[in-house]
Amino acid sequence: MKMKTMVLALALVLPVGGGAVAADKIDIVGTGDGMNILRSLSAAFGESNPSVTFGVPDSIGSGGGIKAVGKGSYKIGRVARPIKDKEKHYGLEYQPIAKVPVVFYVNKSVKVKNLSAEQVVGVYSGRITNWKEVGGEDAPVRVVRREDGDSSLGVLQKTFPGFKDLVMTNQAKTATSTPESFGAVETNEGAIGFGPYSGAVAADVNILTVDGMAPTDPAYPSVTTIALIFKPESRAGHVASFLDFAVSMAGHNAIEMANGVPY
Repeated sequence: MKMKTMVLALALVLPVGGGAVAADKIDIVGTGDGMNILRSLSAAFGESNPSVTFGVPDSIGSGGGIKAVGKGSYKIGRVARPIKDKEKHYGLEYQPIAKVPVVFYVNKSVKVKNLSAEQVVGVYSGRITNWKEVGGEDAPVRVVRREDGDSSLGVLQKTFPGFKDLVMTNQAKTATSTPESFGAVETNEGAIGFGPYSGAVAADVNILTVDGMAPTDPAYPSVTTIALIFKPESRAGHVASFLDFAVSMAGHNAIEMANGVPY
């Protein structure tokens, strides 16, 4: 009886007949921008590499990803901004993989489809407080912004007309992550927010054109770069294979499927 019990116990813990062993899991940590792009890449990579899974956990921000990878807690991270001078002591490599427009999006209750750049600045400065002022219905504008240091905000401040010196209205709600920003706009009538186009396409919001330009227009002013970060010694094994895949033709196809533009 004792021998049968031992045999049964071994059968429960050992693979049978060379069956599949659980895949390794490697998380790519960092920004909330471009998460669906990374998930598309991970899924496409996994089709030909079933022995490893690349996870894309919830956002800890670009800075959080740099710190986590820099301190060795993770092998690979994701960022939506360049590595700052004060972060260069980590010795990280930076590999751009995709470009994503930073767009303005509104709650489905808002009937406005287009704003001029001047009107956008008016909304975010607090000069425009009702949608009827820009051709919409008589309803208050509820502004959702991102925290100082956010990558999408940084792109707007560098590239969007009038955003560089803009003082945000003190009536704005501050979202501290990309998913939180989408959620705030989705659930609040009259709300407007900004963030990555690839995420906005998947969210339950309406994406605005700016001065008649869609985010996919080559002349659209504000675009962010999604990149992977890692230590040079981590570029080995599965991590090296994933980094190579991200810039391959198959990787480009996965990025385009997620509404990104391959770098």
